[in-house]
Amino acid sequence: MLAISLAGTSWAHGMRVGAKLAALALVSISLFWVDSPLLLILVLGCVVALYATLGAGALRQGVILMRPIFWVVAIIMAFHAVRGEFGSGGVIILRLLALVGLANFVTLTSRLTDMIDVFLWMLTPLKHLGVNTGAIGLALGMVMRFTPVFIARAKQLGQSWRARGGTKISWRIILPLFITVVDDADHVAESLRARGGVK
Repeated sequence: MLAISLAGTSWAHGMRVGAKLAALALVSISLFWVDSPLLLILVLGCVVALYATLGAGALRQGVILMRPIFWVVAIIMAFHAVRGEFGSGGVIILRLLALVGLANFVTLTSRLTDMIDVFLWMLTPLKHLGVNTGAIGLALGMVMRFTPVFIARAKQLGQSWRARGGTKISWRIILPLFITVVDDADHVAESLRARGGVK
């Protein structure tokens, strides 16, 4: 299983995860009240500067994590171009890039275990209602861990399909992808049972 955090001992890694998540929430709420393109460009520049303080590797990883958003940006641009609303479309795109960039920054500079601990702390009141928060934390961690694995597995199957003469990725890779995911889930379940299950 792959981690989506960036190893390091920078100032960002040293900050408490709770503080970073609180700052992210505050900035995210604030940005929804900002409609000035120039101000949003400034915010986006600050986000890039945050990555730059961690080095070239962090900048490169930040760009890689933003790639899926580029398709969303293209769709938003096309939609607003058809409607002739270039200004509002630009504001939405800048806001989206800044928010996703900040969220990725928090993820890259935080350990998964620390993030899960914060979420479990937030779920503490549910314990009094009989909710097994440990299972929720485990499920959250597994989703975060397996998401990059799932994406990588899909890419591998796509490459295998092309290597066998397929020009485009076919829907036929869905079945083997589903089988590998179920197989992984079965192995994880066996491991959990061997360790006594979820407490």
